[in-house]
Amino acid sequence: MYEPENDQLLFSSLIKINYDKRFIRVAQNFIESLSTLTGANKDESFQISLLIEECLAFIIDKYIDCRMAAHIQICFKANADKTIRIEIEDIGPPIHESKIPSFDVKNENSEAGLWYKIARKLADKFVFVNQLSAGWLIRIDKKIANITFSASGDDVKENGSVPAREQTFGEKHTRPATVDDMPALIDLAYMTYRYSYMFSDFYDGELLKKQIEEQLCEITLIEHGNKVIGAFAIKYPDAARTSAEVGNAMIAPEYRSGSAGGMIFREVINYVQANPHHCDFFMSYAVTSHIRSQKMLGRVHNGFKPLMICLNKMPQPTFVGITHKAIDRETGLCVYHLNQKMRLGKLYAVTASHSQIINELIAGMGNDVDVRAEFAEPENVETPTTVERSDSLRYVTFTIESVGRDWFTSLSGKIFTAISSGMESVTVTIPSGTPLPQDMAGRLKDLNLVFCGLSLRSLDRIDHTYCLSTRPVNFEQIKLHDPVSRKLLAQMEQAYCRAGLKVRQ
Repeated sequence: MYEPENDQLLFSSLIKINYDKRFIRVAQNFIESLSTLTGANKDESFQISLLIEECLAFIIDKYIDCRMAAHIQICFKANADKTIRIEIEDIGPPIHESKIPSFDVKNENSEAGLWYKIARKLADKFVFVNQLSAGWLIRIDKKIANITFSASGDDVKENGSVPAREQTFGEKHTRPATVDDMPALIDLAYMTYRYSYMFSDFYDGELLKKQIEEQLCEITLIEHGNKVIGAFAIKYPDAARTSAEVGNAMIAPEYRSGSAGGMIFREVINYVQANPHHCDFFMSYAVTSHIRSQKMLGRVHNGFKPLMICLNKMPQPTFVGITHKAIDRETGLCVYHLNQKMRLGKLYAVTASHSQIINELIAGMGNDVDVRAEFAEPENVETPTTVERSDSLRYVTFTIESVGRDWFTSLSGKIFTAISSGMESVTVTIPSGTPLPQDMAGRLKDLNLVFCGLSLRSLDRIDHTYCLSTRPVNFEQIKLHDPVSRKLLAQMEQAYCRAGLKVRQ
């Protein structure tokens, strides 16, 4: 859902009602109560209530499906600049503003436009927003004379506040986590992120326990006395353990200014350097809302090096105790640490224009490869594809195992289905070991897919990676430390703009 451009949000509240006019009064009561709580006077509350009544009647009248099987979501937002914003989400038939008649009291055929005339007169700002596969949104801004609501008070904690600091000095030590530590790890995730953490297994004790028992997840804890104050994890995708993901670092807010961060950093270095299971490479996802994690990962042993930038990959988590400018979704920077040389002598580009950046990305990891611009039509008909989907992150990856003649039809259908079901970020990986179709670059562009780097599958295989975001991308908010990653991002932005895709300013 859209968020205000300013940082003055006092509070927001939601209600959902059915597409049935009997619920309009319920919504009006909800809006009137919140308007009064904000500080609106009787006349202002009445005008806002009338606005809601007119808009809901319009939305409900045009709805064509089962009215009791769907919901209208109404969000009320109060801002410190004396603005009340109301957003009404509608999944009914498209709204065509140009087809709403201009009301004329002398023309009874224009009566259907009366509600729109009233709404625009009462609101300070009134717009329709096409949310594409998410339906439509009516956004209403209404100025009020006074704000009486205050978010401060003895019984109210500001968003992101740090719990009262305990005595944090004294000896701290590290140790491997056991299944008995699950409650403490879940508590740590909550105290660090509340319920905004992207890895849902850190809220699921049974799943985390299973991963530890199967030796697919090795977690190192930091303890202060008997309290778990920090942790990080090494996750292996399968029992072969040829690769591992380094991540899940978290520190209790009251300990962030002390030595806990340095302890985690040293333990990560020790683990990667020791490489106890002799895996071929480690990888990690670094955030791009700041460059701190990128710089730290770049200093681990031989250094984690960037290969891929996934636009709007995940909802940005809420870091308790850290004030930051809110963004809709976090772009992920995928970085790799090789423990051996790649065994890949050549790869085939989707287009010759990518050759230079591909060479630079691979050279950054201390390897070189022969990038060839040779093309051929697939011999096989079908395109086997692996799907990895996260409904909580609204993110999906399609891994093309081998390219067949039906690749475009197959891929476009999968992407359409994913976006229709609520996915907001899509990644597609394409094998580079054999020549690809001559028209592949153009057809990927037709699907709004942008080249975003490389995905290392094994020391023998590296894939081309493309991404798509249904939300506008704010390239200015993506902060990168490594020069090659900045060059890749610049090329992605150019491709995005040439394709006419949505960019948020």
